[in-house]
Amino acid sequence: MLKKRISCILAALLLLGMLGGCSAAEPTPSTEPKETQSEEEKQVLKILTLGSSSTVDACHMLNLVAAKEGVEQELMVGTLYYSGCSLAQHIQFLTQNSNVYSLYVSSTSTPDAPPKIISDVTMMSALRYEPWDIIVIQPSGGEAVTDEAYTGDKIPTIKDYVNQNKLNPEAIFAYHGIAAGSTDPELTAKYPYSPNSYAINAEKYNYDRAAWYADRIDRVKRFVMTDEDYMYHFLTCTSVENAITSYLGEKGIKRDYTHLTDIGRLMAAYTWYCELYGVEQLDEIKVDAIPKAFLKSTADKSTDLVLTDAEKAVILEAVNNTIKNPLEITQSQYTQAPEA
Repeated sequence: MLKKRISCILAALLLLGMLGGCSAAEPTPSTEPKETQSEEEKQVLKILTLGSSSTVDACHMLNLVAAKEGVEQELMVGTLYYSGCSLAQHIQFLTQNSNVYSLYVSSTSTPDAPPKIISDVTMMSALRYEPWDIIVIQPSGGEAVTDEAYTGDKIPTIKDYVNQNKLNPEAIFAYHGIAAGSTDPELTAKYPYSPNSYAINAEKYNYDRAAWYADRIDRVKRFVMTDEDYMYHFLTCTSVENAITSYLGEKGIKRDYTHLTDIGRLMAAYTWYCELYGVEQLDEIKVDAIPKAFLKSTADKSTDLVLTDAEKAVILEAVNNTIKNPLEITQSQYTQAPEA
């Protein structure tokens, strides 16, 4: 699997070199004009995710992490966002060419800057914004625990649309496994809409996170790991569950009914970084502080969030356990909070 990942990256970079003289289609008025790049500029590895706020969480700090980890090749990440977007909604929007999305774009060229947001984007304009190398697909939270999401025509329809409209003919697909919603009633109660689908799902699994995870990962095993189209598997779901078994608990990793805290976001970014670059063992967390511009759940956003050694240890352990055992929860050894 590692050879497969590395080969994919090398092939993508070689292809980018071959396509260096090609120009992207003109962006629609809903996207920002692209500056002309000189041939001398280094090539860029480009990832586009077709997702929701769960993908925004996972990719929010990916440029920061990749830069801190010393990635030389520039990495650009685009997240096509619509709140809670399901596969069926993606199909509705692509069929109607609806400009309902926002496109979040970040790069290791600006590692201390969070993604810029481009509003009123269609899926087609996002696909043609850059010659993306990797296109990431994810079912929504509710879909992820159903067979129909994987066996029906939704994912094939999205794949066909991507293949018809992508600028890079050699672009490959990847899968994002998002984490289950919250089971803590206090977090679930933060759902601002009615009915509270997250509370309903939590009740369905008797507030048992392991059972909820097992139902999701069963589909990953049966439908995702057997699909040769997916060259990468970004299993945020496993890292989240690993970390929740630590002293941080659910409230340390999730900020509400489904979204991640700043520490959870950083951990998710490290999960993606390790999968993308074929890291077999992460030795340390090189992000010592989360820049204030990235902060979401931290109350004081006037200063950088300095990570404690204990928090970094949990992140490191959770991600390494995902690398070793991507399809199961691994109990954390850090179950006791450090003394103040």
